[in-house]
Amino acid sequence: MKAALAELAEEAPVPAVAISVFDRRGVLAATVRGAGRDAWWDLASLTKVLVTLPEVLDMFPDPSVRLGDVWNRAAGRPIGAATIADLLSHRAGLPATVRFFEHLTGYDTIVEAALNTGIEKRPAAVYSDIGFLLLGALVQDLSRTPIGALAQRRTHLRFGVPEGPAVPTEQCPVRNRLIVGEVHDENAWAMGGSSGHAGAFGTLDLVTRAARSWLNTPSRATECWSAGPDGERYGLGWWLAPTRGLGGPHPGPGSFGHSGFVGNRIWIEPARGYGVVILSNRILWGRGDREPFQRWCDRLLTGPWSLR
Repeated sequence: MKAALAELAEEAPVPAVAISVFDRRGVLAATVRGAGRDAWWDLASLTKVLVTLPEVLDMFPDPSVRLGDVWNRAAGRPIGAATIADLLSHRAGLPATVRFFEHLTGYDTIVEAALNTGIEKRPAAVYSDIGFLLLGALVQDLSRTPIGALAQRRTHLRFGVPEGPAVPTEQCPVRNRLIVGEVHDENAWAMGGSSGHAGAFGTLDLVTRAARSWLNTPSRATECWSAGPDGERYGLGWWLAPTRGLGGPHPGPGSFGHSGFVGNRIWIEPARGYGVVILSNRILWGRGDREPFQRWCDRLLTGPWSLR
């Protein structure tokens, strides 16, 4: 199994990649190509499920409460009528994203703009960064603890400059420099590097440990709470098969996961008893065609560990 994983890593169409396969007892195999085993990776939208989601679920065991009833900043605004579950499952009517960074800077300034973002009634869920940006601000405000401190306390993932060598992410057209050890997501960058939707960094070992906790602990978060166009299905935070083909061509029953724009993926197969973590810097070579990376991920997800 280790040899097969190392061979697949060599064939990955990305500059650098780190992969682990784990089960309920521990790590079955892990490999890194193009970086050190202790390298720190920008986790992009994996921040949503590894940092923000567990904090929200701990704070609100009943996610049916309305945002405006528990957060004074949301009270009286249209988004205040949405429930915590609406935001977690992308059915609150928020847009996919807003390019706040083009005209705003500062954490509170952008949170305020997100709170004022218009919502619309839709027949289907739409995956939204804005909902998790707001949820991150919610838990930070109510806990009176920076989200980075919450992340470090729970998983040792961190926001801001990593503790060790970082993997370069992209030659950023907005900042006109190579992004290394700095959040890639432009809105999170404009907020000072920390947000509920992006900004966390982690090593392969730390991300694997955080992902394994979801394999070992059944949760209502991995049940279907909403549906989007093209067969997308959402739990609380997590994407459920067959959303976006993340689980490969033959996902198992009850499988779930998430991805990150820079080239990250977590996929968990509870019925088959294993999960996979992929960390990469796919966009260092350009943001263009994702299909080669998707085909390679499909091969990885149908490896020998899938026959359990």
